[in-house]
Amino acid sequence: MINDNEIRIVGKNPNNPIHEEPQQPKRPSWKRGVVAIIILALIACCVFLYRACADEKTEEKNVTTDTTSVTALPYVEISDTIINNISLRRFIPMNAKPKVKVGLFKQIPQEYVLGAMAADFGKYGDEYQVVGSFVQQGNMLSHSKSKYGFCAILKDTVVIGNDLATPYFEQAIEEKGDFFRQYALVEKGDAIDNPPTHKDALRRALCRMNDGRLCIIDTDMEVSLNDFAKALCSYGIRDAITLMGTGAAVRWAVDKAGRRYIAGADEYEFPEVVNYIVWE
Repeated sequence: MINDNEIRIVGKNPNNPIHEEPQQPKRPSWKRGVVAIIILALIACCVFLYRACADEKTEEKNVTTDTTSVTALPYVEISDTIINNISLRRFIPMNAKPKVKVGLFKQIPQEYVLGAMAADFGKYGDEYQVVGSFVQQGNMLSHSKSKYGFCAILKDTVVIGNDLATPYFEQAIEEKGDFFRQYALVEKGDAIDNPPTHKDALRRALCRMNDGRLCIIDTDMEVSLNDFAKALCSYGIRDAITLMGTGAAVRWAVDKAGRRYIAGADEYEFPEVVNYIVWE
């Protein structure tokens, strides 16, 4: 009970302080930690996916480049020169592989960008036969050793050599390859001496250059085999054998612009044993 002349002071008594519970520190919420971990994981996934996509695009670009180089269109690089006063025309096949074909072409197939009559043939009795050992896709059509020079086509390997007893003949049969013989002109950069009984004539050769590439080389003038061989050596030819090079023997080439160059009498009626080395 308070009288009219009394007041009551409401507040803390310093002599009798009121007990207060200490304030507990706030604990971090576990939910916030989980959210932070999830955010960091998402960021890491985004970075990983970005790098993976970038690597995949780079890989696709490399594959496309490789495919383009493999599937480049075939053509023939053609050039002219004069060596030892002999005019030569060189045909280098690009992006094409060689093989041997037998049988007269009434029309030159479009897929063959370079080709020429290969092994000689002659009449024996009443029928024509290929001169020298000859194999097409593993099938032996002739077996004789009248000439030392040879060409063997074994899968992706082409050998031009000068050997009467070469094992490449049997290997061509076993591996379904091609093989034919002709006169040897150049062996390992040196000219081969052929009998001088051969008359001067238009010449044609299957050659391997010093850089390893194959080519066909023609003359547009009549020369001896020995003079032709010496000119090939001076032109940087490592190995070479003759091809049929008479005026009637057919040779064709398609340049990069699609123009076709044909030499020889394609209307001449050759026997069915006529054969070609072609690039497609």
